[in-house]
Amino acid sequence: MQTLCTQTEMTTTILHISDTHLGNRQYEYDVRRDDFSDAFDQSVSIAIQEDVDAVIHTGDLFDTRDPTLPDINDCIDILSQLEKEGIPFYGIVGNHERKMDEQYLDLLSRAGVADRLTKSPTIINGEVALYGIDAVAKPAWDAAGLAIEEPPEDTFTLLSMHQLLNPPVPEIMAEHSLTNVLDRVNIGLDAIALGDYHEAKGTVEEGTQVWYAGSTERCSNTEESPRSVSLLKIDSGTLTRTRVELDTRPFQSIQIHFTENDGFDFAEDEVERHTVDEKVVFVTVTGESSTVTSSDIRELVLDHGAAVCKVEDQRSGPDVDISEGPTGEIQSADRLIEKKLSEKNLSGIATEIEERVRTADPSKSTFDDKVQEMVTEAQSETFDEPTEASEPMEASK
Repeated sequence: MQTLCTQTEMTTTILHISDTHLGNRQYEYDVRRDDFSDAFDQSVSIAIQEDVDAVIHTGDLFDTRDPTLPDINDCIDILSQLEKEGIPFYGIVGNHERKMDEQYLDLLSRAGVADRLTKSPTIINGEVALYGIDAVAKPAWDAAGLAIEEPPEDTFTLLSMHQLLNPPVPEIMAEHSLTNVLDRVNIGLDAIALGDYHEAKGTVEEGTQVWYAGSTERCSNTEESPRSVSLLKIDSGTLTRTRVELDTRPFQSIQIHFTENDGFDFAEDEVERHTVDEKVVFVTVTGESSTVTSSDIRELVLDHGAAVCKVEDQRSGPDVDISEGPTGEIQSADRLIEKKLSEKNLSGIATEIEERVRTADPSKSTFDDKVQEMVTEAQSETFDEPTEASEPMEASK
């Protein structure tokens, strides 16, 4: 195992961006889609202002695995600013955007505005070795190959990943241990830059600096701290990390508790106690049922100048919103499915086929052929047979 960097003369600056979730129409508002785009654009502007040597993105560039064409074009336009300045953009694939085969990062690479990080080193300034491992679904974690290639001698090693690791993530929210990663990567790492957790948080483990930059926009009303990116300066083998806050749209929480005789005037009084102009307003309604509906409250808040209003009416039980991210009120549907599957101890091939069925388009003519190819390869590996395509079985006459 390689020892950590002992370089004596090195100055490299890198901007770490994560969890931009482009295309997220949070609470079904187009203005929030624009906000997520603006936060990414602001992050890129910071990279240009700081004249960084590279930008790394640790996953969930897009909010879904099927972003719209306008969202893709918007991303290309933003990244083109870096390309014009000669600043490379390197990324990995997050769980929200992960597809089975080619990824949207590959499309951005063909457009000349991005490159994917891999388990082979990408060298910056001849002094920093960048690596990347795409998001690994929980059922596939134990079988996933995390070993990365040896870097050139005396380079600072920085691995990008998109996983919930403890530490820095609290144990109750984490999916895997950080020590498990350090044991499996096969080299001594100087640093790990992480995505998936939306709050800026870091730790040091076995001499390796590990941190989350956090998301660039709030993906949930529970994400209260300012959004940020991380500016990394590597000088003489020493990493200095600075959190740079972003200017994003403010959130405002309002609690309205109805008693038996409260009506619309009471709701209006509660709203007017807060400044809501141009904010994302999250209203929680509790107490007795009344003639005032969730729609009435939403319109009331918007009429008072809010840009966005989400109403959670708990008068008949709590609302559930599965669009919230890992630090929101409920995990995404995909993450819940993967958690359940990880408890089933499925084989590697079963896990791959399940993910293909869930994430690919089964209507495509190549879908069955691809699944057949995966099964054939698994049979060949298990029984040490040639990897020829299996002939379809004839029905009994």
